[in-house]
Amino acid sequence: MAETMIVTPDQIEMRPGTRGNIKGLTVMHVNEGVPYITFLESAPHHYAQVHSHSEDEVMVVVQGRMLFNGRWCDVGSLIFVPAHEEYWYSTGDEACRVALIRPKGRGTFENGREDIAGDPAKPNSAKPDSAKPDSVNGSANDAAR
Repeated sequence: MAETMIVTPDQIEMRPGTRGNIKGLTVMHVNEGVPYITFLESAPHHYAQVHSHSEDEVMVVVQGRMLFNGRWCDVGSLIFVPAHEEYWYSTGDEACRVALIRPKGRGTFENGREDIAGDPAKPNSAKPDSAKPDSVNGSANDAAR
């Protein structure tokens, strides 16, 4: 069962993030269980790739501002993101700190479509024609013979 938690601004001690998929964050974990509560701070000019989480997420901007899915969110902005909904965010000239709560627990990070698709100029799974079976290459192999 969850208990009452109060964190005042003078108690916030940010540390470099040591795990997670979004690089360049500083964090302060308040509660790692249920509910999952943490503070995240993104440096100036930071971009968090398109992603989602397996759990609903509530964020409140407590310092700075961020561009969330194309909309500026200043101090006091509250953002609710349903589970599995993709989003991205970035910062401008100043860092941005958010209080983040996932009421049902931490859940999992899910890469967004842009990350799964990869860079079309650099396909990850492309194989040279010589690696394909003859039935696929057929006429190309016959012409080379």
